[in-house]
Amino acid sequence: MSAPVAAMSATAALALVFGGAVIVAATVLAVRGRSVAAGLWWVALAGLGQAMLGLAVAAQDPQGDGARATALQLLTVATAMVLAAICSGSAASEGDRADTDSLSPVGRCLVWASLIGVPGTMGFHAKVVLVRALLSLDWSGMSLLVLAAGAAATWPALAALRAPYPGRLRGLRRLATYLLVGIVLLLGLYPQWAVTSADWVARVAFS
Repeated sequence: MSAPVAAMSATAALALVFGGAVIVAATVLAVRGRSVAAGLWWVALAGLGQAMLGLAVAAQDPQGDGARATALQLLTVATAMVLAAICSGSAASEGDRADTDSLSPVGRCLVWASLIGVPGTMGFHAKVVLVRALLSLDWSGMSLLVLAAGAAATWPALAALRAPYPGRLRGLRRLATYLLVGIVLLLGLYPQWAVTSADWVARVAFS
């Protein structure tokens, strides 16, 4: 059942306003960013702003999906940023592909796809759960903001994918990349696993 705006709690209102402001500011800075690294960090910050919206839903309707949406969004951002850090090794010299492989570009593509919310990734399910939670309270404006931020993030994503390929991954970094790529894809292809993981995180964090 939807909750009237007039009955919104102070905690929910604060989280909603703060989360919305973070999303707008971080998305604008990501689109206007002059470096790939800066754009990635701003998009990740926008993802944390979306987690704040989930907290607003949880504060307004403790029986709803707010905590789940928050946990799933935090999992998405954390996994993407760890994968980005692993895949951000030194770039191969220009024109030299001998020291590159396909794993680094795949990891980098998956980082952006999950943060944007492309279907088939964990980030897609995070956005779906968040948008549904917002709509359950008739917060359609915030739902549109979440979708608009994801669409706007495609601009810095395209710039990142045109950047020089990172160098070859070796040893533990390569193993960790395979593991994280598998996690992001498995949780994207099997949404129930993603929801179960988010519920576990929500119980630990919010109990």
